[in-house]
Amino acid sequence: MNAAQILDTLMKERALLEDFICLSGEQLLLLEDEDLTGFDGLLQRRADLMIELTTVENTLGKWINRIQHDQSVTPGMMEEFRAINDEIVSMANHIVAIDEEAHARLDRIKQQTHKQIQSVDKRRRDLRGTTTTATPPPPRPKLDP
Repeated sequence: MNAAQILDTLMKERALLEDFICLSGEQLLLLEDEDLTGFDGLLQRRADLMIELTTVENTLGKWINRIQHDQSVTPGMMEEFRAINDEIVSMANHIVAIDEEAHARLDRIKQQTHKQIQSVDKRRRDLRGTTTTATPPPPRPKLDP
């Protein structure tokens, strides 16, 4: 582990977060159109990115603990690491905001769907109620042979 590896890994994490932001934006567009057909695929791609991000984050966490006490790492390098890390934190916060919006849209879709189902159920009950309480037609007169 050296400063160049840490910098490369931070850049990789930033690139993964950029991909994540793009996927989150696509998710919002699908929800805006209430198009849930591609939603599962997006969620799977996001899950794959999360696994990769978690791996990168764990690696960086170990390395950063080591370099904080490494005399060969210059203050300039540490400043560069912090600057990229600040960007990463900002990107992660942006993802959280997008996800909150996505959850709000999903909740609205669920509420609308629930109301539609209730309306259909009510119409069915109303139709059943009118057919069961309707008076039967009068009996037909018998024809004599």
